[in-house]
Amino acid sequence: MRKPSLVLVLYACCAQSVFGQIDYSKRELGGNVSITGADTNGFNRDKSRDALYGFNIQGTYNISRFWGVKADFSYSQRHFDTDFIDLRTRLIQIMAGIKLQDNSNTVRFRPFAHALVGVAHASDLPRIVPDGFTLVTLSVRKGTGPAFALGGGLDIRLTRKLELRALQIDYNPSRIKGEVFQNVRLAVGLNFRF
Repeated sequence: MRKPSLVLVLYACCAQSVFGQIDYSKRELGGNVSITGADTNGFNRDKSRDALYGFNIQGTYNISRFWGVKADFSYSQRHFDTDFIDLRTRLIQIMAGIKLQDNSNTVRFRPFAHALVGVAHASDLPRIVPDGFTLVTLSVRKGTGPAFALGGGLDIRLTRKLELRALQIDYNPSRIKGEVFQNVRLAVGLNFRF
């Protein structure tokens, strides 16, 4: 009678640690270098978008194997120096939302998708505005407004805790002083899991 009771007590004590183990990482922290294709309507050399260069830092708390809550901070800038204007453009964004990804510790290639919403702050963000048939007007926006990011990418596991963010692409519109900028963001970097 003592041995079955001892086995039962031992089983009850160990069961919590066995069933309490999870097969995915709960937290992630990543850093990327990024290029934002800013919707300037051809401000610099008649292109439809102009590149802003910067970085973004992301943190995720995984609430299950496939779903997580994500926060993102990004900073991008560019110095526009033309014959008629000299601008130091900056775009800062803080966003949060949900992330869908297989967070298993055994998966090597981990594609992901996310939807984020937040706020953007721009200083000296240029845009060419058509004004009639042949005339154009330069509009420079400064201010704060809502921002959104819908996108995804691919993480490749290098070690148990370190991943290469091989690609991240986001549709990243922001509304500054009544004008919507339809931006696109590309990024690569590293992701740490713990």
